[in-house]
Amino acid sequence: MRLRSLSAAVLALSFCACLPNPQSVKERREQFPRESMMGDLILSELPSDAKPVEAIFGERIELVAYRLDETPTPGSWVHVTFYWRANKPVDEDYQVFVHGDALEGNARRIHGDHFPAKGKYPTDVWQDGEIVADPFKVFVPPGYGPKRLGLYTGMYKDNYRVPLSSEGKRPSGRDNRSLAVEINF
Repeated sequence: MRLRSLSAAVLALSFCACLPNPQSVKERREQFPRESMMGDLILSELPSDAKPVEAIFGERIELVAYRLDETPTPGSWVHVTFYWRANKPVDEDYQVFVHGDALEGNARRIHGDHFPAKGKYPTDVWQDGEIVADPFKVFVPPGYGPKRLGLYTGMYKDNYRVPLSSEGKRPSGRDNRSLAVEINF
């Protein structure tokens, strides 16, 4: 009989663990511990060497600018930082996609999908007006043939890609993605 009571207790605890967090998105956004990220991943202003992009996704999230750490070469890592800003509250936790596509000639697509801000600061807790630094890297294979590489980006969740509301500084074409960075080798 005691084993049956223990099994029932474990089952009840398991069920409770599956219940959703009753905290609203607004409460989560207000209570999220962001102090340790201030100045590193959450900025009050853009670095002076950031290059403007100004692409807007879903009329809420803006890719304000980007920065390259150094000029990459084929066979090396490209270290990039995107600078995002929530212009209105965002209720979903989106991932960033990065497509490295040849701007001239043909080459295999380079991928760099990731959660923004090193995965430490979900988009659904971003505060209006904050600048969020999103450092990441992608590898350009040795022998990459084309002389120009475009890094296209956007945001998505599952099979939903956030619509590109404004292209910003560069024409981006289709597929709800912004041509954020152009690299010449």
